[in-house]
Amino acid sequence: MKRIYLLLILLLSVSLGSKPIEDKDIYASVVNWTDLFISSSVKETIPKIVFDEEDPEFSGKNTATSQGKAHSMARKKAREKLRVRLSQRLESILFNADYTVYEYTQVNQQARLRLNSYIGSEKEEYDFQFVKNVLEAKASLHIKGKEGILAHLPVEYGIESVPEFSEEVVPVEFSGLVVDARHLNVKRALFPKIQTDRGLDIYSPLYVKEAYAMETGYIVYREDQTGKGTEAKVGKNPYFVLALGTAGKNQTDLVIPTDEAAKLLSHPETRKNLTRCRVLILVSR
Repeated sequence: MKRIYLLLILLLSVSLGSKPIEDKDIYASVVNWTDLFISSSVKETIPKIVFDEEDPEFSGKNTATSQGKAHSMARKKAREKLRVRLSQRLESILFNADYTVYEYTQVNQQARLRLNSYIGSEKEEYDFQFVKNVLEAKASLHIKGKEGILAHLPVEYGIESVPEFSEEVVPVEFSGLVVDARHLNVKRALFPKIQTDRGLDIYSPLYVKEAYAMETGYIVYREDQTGKGTEAKVGKNPYFVLALGTAGKNQTDLVIPTDEAAKLLSHPETRKNLTRCRVLILVSR
């Protein structure tokens, strides 16, 4: 009976599809940790159209002389609000176990300059929908990709080798790593680390290749491993491990058993796959 119940749960999750893991702020600006983008939306009232020069409201505040002008004014106001909200949301994201993005830029001058340049370069993508007398506007910023946030934050990548263990373990090749942290109160971050219960880091920016971090994202969070895109991230044969707990000031890093890490890192191709950012973290909502 238990097997049938578990099978039904699995089939239900597949049929319904896996929703992305998101964090929202007080303005409902969203960080999508599954598809890796930030988005925000606003509604802007379209200015009143007054084309009669004899009308007391002609050329007044929040009025326009044509529909085209009214729409243009609404789009401009919406863009200004959305750029501020996206910028605020970006700076509030946890960078790693020690800093938010804003805090990181305060201790790293190069990061501050590059982030300012990125925000000023207007990388946002907009969608405008006019519904009666209201403009519904949405804007988004990519986290990964050539125009994404990761490409504009200076980080030390790939300056160390993925550790190897001395334990005698039969080498098995795995296409990636899936860490199940759904039972933990883990905080999402751009650069979480994974370490053993002995304090050894087995996954960090120091081990990965920059090109892969830019293209696929250093980390992806999902609610389950059955959704679309999982195989593209961690391959067909990933290693599954249950996290023991969280670590770091911001509780973003994950701890796994040392013996599990030894099995994972026993094969050189598996270690190479970790440098390609083939890592997925399962979290609850």
